[in-house]
Amino acid sequence: MKKNKTLIIIFCLLANNLFAQADTTKKNSAPAIFDRITKSITDFQLDTTTAPDDKITRKIIELRNLRGGFNINEVIDFKIEEDRQKNEVPKAELDKVAMFFKSGNGKKWLDNAMTWIYRNHFTYSELKKLVKFYKTPAGQKMATELPLIMIKSLKAGEMIKELYPK
Repeated sequence: MKKNKTLIIIFCLLANNLFAQADTTKKNSAPAIFDRITKSITDFQLDTTTAPDDKITRKIIELRNLRGGFNINEVIDFKIEEDRQKNEVPKAELDKVAMFFKSGNGKKWLDNAMTWIYRNHFTYSELKKLVKFYKTPAGQKMATELPLIMIKSLKAGEMIKELYPK
């Protein structure tokens, strides 16, 4: 459960960072996005059923492959590796979890869940535009650099918080 909370917090922070990039001139926009994220997480229903084999699903798969880099599968790998470094969970257990998400039902269920999440958030037309963007040099750079920018932004926030007078 702690891992799930950590992942949710990471996603919320990453999502906030994405939306913060859009328009820094809007005042009081942060509470609205936090409300939206909270509502979205509260209302979220996991769907791991197989999505239809249609043009929307194929476009989602194409988009996820184009995004490359730091997608949800890599976040999970990162968290498992982080747990390995802490030595709080037996290696054998972490190996089982890693295998579950790489080739077992975990991978299938996660891929299905991600497909449904994308289907609920984007139209086919929007997916086509996103694919077109991520095929450009700027899109490829965004896919490569945005995770680093988000992590560095999070680290900057943590470091600045440490400067807060107590």
